[in-house]
Amino acid sequence: MLLSRKNKFIFIHIYKNAGTSITSALLPFSANKLQRGVNRALRKINISALDHRPYPTHISAPEIIQDMGRKAFESFFSFAIVRNPWDWQVSLYTFMLKDTTHIQHELIKSFSDFDEYIRWRCAEDVRFQKDFIYSEADELLVDFVGRFENLEKDFQKICTQIGVSATLAKQNISNIKPYREYYNDETRELVRQTFEADIALFQYDF
Repeated sequence: MLLSRKNKFIFIHIYKNAGTSITSALLPFSANKLQRGVNRALRKINISALDHRPYPTHISAPEIIQDMGRKAFESFFSFAIVRNPWDWQVSLYTFMLKDTTHIQHELIKSFSDFDEYIRWRCAEDVRFQKDFIYSEADELLVDFVGRFENLEKDFQKICTQIGVSATLAKQNISNIKPYREYYNDETRELVRQTFEADIALFQYDF
């Protein structure tokens, strides 16, 4: 997540949805000149307790609201990016397989292929994108939900809303081929059934 008290925005970072690129692009607007100077000094001595990141990277909107309160949260423009669930799973798989420092790297590496990963994911470790930005009562908590598939246009809408000028650089790109090529009939259907909540809510199809 990224919080700017100056430009009054909160970015909810759903992993593998261009969050690193968005954070990098908006980081200069998340702290004033004094804070940026302090932050540079802290980084030189490997300290990163920064005001613009007062919460964990992938904290959800409900968790932030629980901590800061609904009124305070709503005083910021809040936004997030969602992604086609089939594409999302491919990106997660290829990223965790490549990143040797990831907490689940060894587990993902132990799978024989993507098919085995999907069987495990859908049976053992189901996580929904909607849980980052919706309440338990299915109330949307953020002001704007952009789409990974329309990232450039949606990012510019965000920049206009918060009054900044920024461009995105591509970072942490994991997919090496179109996501559809990873699937067979079985795994495609497994994702459809397991992630039906995200698929229906955000109106995605394979």
